[in-house]
Amino acid sequence: MMNYYLLLITLLFTLLALFLFWKGLQFFRRMQLYKKIEARAFPGSYTSILENIPQYKILPFEEKEKIHFLILLFIDQKEFMGARMTLNDEIKVIIAFYASLMRLGFDPGEKDHVSTIIVYPEHFIIHETHNSGGITHHETSILEGQSTNGTVVLSWQDIQQDIVQNEKENVIIHEFAHELDFEDGQADGTPVLEGSRYQIWSKVFSQAFDTLKERSNKGLSSEGFILLGEYALKNEAEFFAVCSERFFQTPQALKTTFPDIYQELKLFYRLDTQALFKDLQ
Repeated sequence: MMNYYLLLITLLFTLLALFLFWKGLQFFRRMQLYKKIEARAFPGSYTSILENIPQYKILPFEEKEKIHFLILLFIDQKEFMGARMTLNDEIKVIIAFYASLMRLGFDPGEKDHVSTIIVYPEHFIIHETHNSGGITHHETSILEGQSTNGTVVLSWQDIQQDIVQNEKENVIIHEFAHELDFEDGQADGTPVLEGSRYQIWSKVFSQAFDTLKERSNKGLSSEGFILLGEYALKNEAEFFAVCSERFFQTPQALKTTFPDIYQELKLFYRLDTQALFKDLQ
């Protein structure tokens, strides 16, 4: 019996040692990758592309330096695929910029589970089949973007339109927000938070969602409805994604209309976008 327990303890310590070795090896490889990326000069052609993006132009120097690193890392590590189109540097850099902007407050590699980006030239069509009450339903949808299981699908036409208009909508931010939401395996409008934040997050977002939904069902409008739009009320996941769009696109309007939501997103993204982009408002 003593030999059995000794063998079991030895086995557990061996597995623990192997796990720690594996984690250490991952960390070492990650640090090597970061050093390699940091040693690269940021291409002037990339800067020329980014100069057309309002948020980039007013970023302070330190934030620009960090986002340059994140963009190079993003392009190096992600698989880009064109659907009925050939992808160029402009497309990759713009997608990488907005995805990196959302992670400007995080450590490199943190909350980053997207592996593949597929880009269509314009709106794309998907066909879905689902069962309800024993009845099979077939649905066709025309989409600007979609995200699932580490893959983000985007319409280049809509990306360009969002940049030119520079208003509330941003399909890249919207879809990458869905990926953040799905980090815990559930698309429910609540991303992975610090343990103490779940209760207040749920209260703030649920109260705003339910209030707007009730007013919308009664045919009543409001500043909040005008800012977020009807699509935000489809479900809690879309509500979070749309609020994330406004957090980066129109932070002052979001802070004025939904100060509690702005505060929760500020804590989650670890960014004060209202202060960062005050010159845009």
